[in-house]
Amino acid sequence: MEKELRHWAERLRERAEALGLSFPPVLFEEVTPEEMAMLAAYGGFPRRYPHWRWGSEYLRYRETYRYGLGRIYELVVNTHPVQAYLLKGNTLLAQKLVMAHVYAHADFFHHNLAFKPIPKDMLDEMAHHAAYVEKAMERHGARAVEEFLDLALSLENLIDPHAPYIQRLEGPEEETPQARLRVRPYLDPFVNPPPGFPKEAEEGASPKPLPPRPTRDILGFLVQHAPLAPWQKGILEIIREESLYYAPQAATKILNEGWATYWHTQILLPLLTPEEALEFAELQAGLLAPHGLNPYRLGYHLLKEVEERWDKGRFGPGYEALPLGEKLRYEKPTGEGRRKLFQVRTIYTDLPFLEEFLTPEFALRQGLLGPEDLEGFSQAKKALLFRLTNAGYPIVELWDANYQNRGELLLVHAYEGLELDLKKTQAVLENLHRLWGRPVHLKTVVGGKERLLSAGT
Repeated sequence: MEKELRHWAERLRERAEALGLSFPPVLFEEVTPEEMAMLAAYGGFPRRYPHWRWGSEYLRYRETYRYGLGRIYELVVNTHPVQAYLLKGNTLLAQKLVMAHVYAHADFFHHNLAFKPIPKDMLDEMAHHAAYVEKAMERHGARAVEEFLDLALSLENLIDPHAPYIQRLEGPEEETPQARLRVRPYLDPFVNPPPGFPKEAEEGASPKPLPPRPTRDILGFLVQHAPLAPWQKGILEIIREESLYYAPQAATKILNEGWATYWHTQILLPLLTPEEALEFAELQAGLLAPHGLNPYRLGYHLLKEVEERWDKGRFGPGYEALPLGEKLRYEKPTGEGRRKLFQVRTIYTDLPFLEEFLTPEFALRQGLLGPEDLEGFSQAKKALLFRLTNAGYPIVELWDANYQNRGELLLVHAYEGLELDLKKTQAVLENLHRLWGRPVHLKTVVGGKERLLSAGT
């Protein structure tokens, strides 16, 4: 990185910390547009396991930049130290804005509770995943492994995004022996091979229900119980681990981008020269453009709204919302706005953030709806929250792995008024059947009536 950029990286870091942000070390690296497209396709990591999806994503990013349809200004990875990339050819001001933006993301990753159980060593772990898959290709054939990867990736959303936060006390017979070495799950069969067949295998099926309780972690269940080769289970666990790594980012997209936009503005504005003011205004206007659901715009303005409300005492203890249309009456500023923002950054994800703070008054001021649309605000907000729930994917639980005492899987869709895409659902069930080896069933609602969809029957 050039000397001038290093100088600004240090100066912006000092200002970010003076404003109350705190974060691990951040490493900045300048890359070419081609390198940026590759990194973006790999999810920010320099190495991933071989698969055609990365090439497809790379071409999309490269052609978008080549034809002037967009460029990637920021690419930051939740690791320790935090890894961030700057695009060569950007103006100095654009690089300064990106660096200030990255410091705020680093603060968010470091403090938001959704990221607390997420491993920070994923740069090395992604490389280990790549090496594992490459070794599997050498041993079992590239085509066989690629076909299994296609199958596994079609199921990558069948995880429980809350799994890293769940701790349950199990019975004595389910405790892990102390002698086992702690390693990544996909390496466990090799490092800690089972001493012999489990007791149930000798005496017949266990009378205990399987799973013991309904679970959304269908991939995790398949890793433990599906009749697959060890290398196939290893790949399934890799897909699951990477999906869980990205889950908090999907759950905080609006709040995280809003937080970074709020703070890059606070960090950078006092440092602008008169010559930079217009360029900054243009960059900011592009970032906050009102097109579709822009997470930068919605998150930034809603955080500003929260700060203003708490500074002016509008939502203090005992506050009652004013009727729509009534003029706002602000109390004397309380100085609580900034403190409230840090609390929001720490304990909220997008769903509670929008549920609590997105009001009709805010929507009117931001032009999200017109006065004639106020009656439909509640329904529109509900639809938005539903869209963000589980990253937009349907919630499906595994209820029984011995359905009708035939060793078949029974899944249940948490129907909330929106029917499944039957074509996509059938394809997922077929892939689950291929992994499980026995029929798979899904209870859902079609046309207002409960229906059982099946594959492999």
